[in-house]
Amino acid sequence: MTAKGNHKNVVSSCNAALRLCVLVLASCMAGCVYMSGAGKNDDPVSELQRHDNKTWVAEYIPPVPCAVPRALLIEDARFALTSRIDLIDAAEHSIDVQYFIWKNDPTGILVIEKLLRAADRGVRVRALLDDVFMQGLVSRLNVINAHPNIDIRIFNPFSVRVLAPFELFRAAEFAIDGNRLNHRMHNKLLVADNKLAILGGRNIGDDYFGYSLERNFIDTDILLSGSVVGELSDGFDDYWNSRWASPVEDLASFSMRKDDLDLLRQRIDNRLAEHPELLEVLNDAGIRETIDRLCNGYPLQNAGTVIDDPDVRWFDRPDDIAADLAEITNTVQREVLIVSPYLVPTENMFKIANELNERGVKITIITNSLASNDIVIAHSAYARYRRAILDTGVDLYEMRGDAQLAAGDKAEDASLHSKYIIFDDDLVFIGSLNLDPRSLYLNTELGVVLRSPELADALRSSFQILIKPENAWRITEEDGELRWTSSAGVRIKEPAKSRWQSIQNQLMKLLPVADQM
Repeated sequence: MTAKGNHKNVVSSCNAALRLCVLVLASCMAGCVYMSGAGKNDDPVSELQRHDNKTWVAEYIPPVPCAVPRALLIEDARFALTSRIDLIDAAEHSIDVQYFIWKNDPTGILVIEKLLRAADRGVRVRALLDDVFMQGLVSRLNVINAHPNIDIRIFNPFSVRVLAPFELFRAAEFAIDGNRLNHRMHNKLLVADNKLAILGGRNIGDDYFGYSLERNFIDTDILLSGSVVGELSDGFDDYWNSRWASPVEDLASFSMRKDDLDLLRQRIDNRLAEHPELLEVLNDAGIRETIDRLCNGYPLQNAGTVIDDPDVRWFDRPDDIAADLAEITNTVQREVLIVSPYLVPTENMFKIANELNERGVKITIITNSLASNDIVIAHSAYARYRRAILDTGVDLYEMRGDAQLAAGDKAEDASLHSKYIIFDDDLVFIGSLNLDPRSLYLNTELGVVLRSPELADALRSSFQILIKPENAWRITEEDGELRWTSSAGVRIKEPAKSRWQSIQNQLMKLLPVADQM
């Protein structure tokens, strides 16, 4: 028998063993209690607390100029953290938080500590978290949930709950129930007293607030006042009371870890004491300063929410946000500027781009390069479409791995993570949406559409900084070859962080997963 034949037998044996492992795991899981996020939610209905304007936050907001709904851009990573803490510290009645990722790192723990203090003074805290990155944390969340003023629910939970990272168990469950488990909640939102709200691209964790040594995300959030905050609260209620939201106590029985609230508080205090740099930031935090900045922010002529139905999933239909944004493009006259860290165009996106190009509307897009992307497989899916994107007349840019706007960061790597679109001179979308099939058809997303010439102008200035030659490569095609041009010169080979990253990229281009990205 040849060596090649031996190799084939070895591969065949390994594949058979892997299939057997998955079947065994699946059989074991068949005896577990099934936590289906798709069933009817019989848990108590909870809604936003409708109270008068006699809250500290409402009373502090001066009638002029804050009688007009306002928006404050949050681009600085540290202010992204302190502004959230300010809203939590100032709330008197209610705090609602909804996030895709909440990391168990210093900034994530700090925000939890602040929520506990708010609950101690009588504020009702509701937290709705996606389950995809919650493995091993449910028992701790259940301890926090034991506080009488805190209620935590998990969106679309996995059935297998173990402390150790048994990824094979999750892989087996996903193989069995991928139709359900592929539906994730990507929304990011914090609402205080139904008066002020922060939303945008950031999750909760060190790499979103400028404290990570590994990677910092260049991101954009927005702080809002006015009636649109009430719409965001109503949207939160829709998710909270949906069939996908499971009380954390229903999952905790699957966890091996046991804790109590006093012990957890002590552990939180000990952990935060190891990070005096966070205490320095807290000294600068203050709701009065934050509200002053908001009241001097950008006036809104109109503001509306675009929030997916919690049930939208698995290519049933374009989601609500996709439909709303497509409708907006029908009225665009001159220009569309797009920031999307993950970009995998769909057939409908190409159709819209070609229609805009025929009408003389200029489209400019910036996304991550291979060197700056934190998910190589997502970049590989995008890279297949570069030439097709350029063929629609789009001006295409990719953030450099050595972008100067990230030069002061202490992290090893920086990635673009902002998600916004500017339509002509006065209309802005900002939220959690990436322009890829996962955001458009699989995940739920949340955003706002704001009419404000001043806000659009400010975001346009930020966009122009992003596409500067010292920060981004401009992608063009000449004589059948792609070219990357920036202040670093012209490249005909895709810039990468390392040779290994280039190899990964080439291998992943072979995988037929573009519709999952």
